[in-house]
Amino acid sequence: MGRSKNTGKVEPVNKLWLSAKEAMAYLGCSDKLLEKLRNDAEISFSQYNKRTIWYELRSLDRFIERNRVV
Repeated sequence: MGRSKNTGKVEPVNKLWLSAKEAMAYLGCSDKLLEKLRNDAEISFSQYNKRTIWYELRSLDRFIERNRVV
């Protein structure tokens, strides 16, 4: 009696939260600007252990949209 290996299609996962490095790349900004946006409550974030910070992708998109120049 042999075992069969189930293989399936792996679907990409859309991220809801970004690391600081990913958020800086997404916004094209420095760590200092990201810190300023966080301190000024311009963007939403979640923090763990005072070191690990995740940024909400929707919040970054809202920030970009609010500051769009037409």
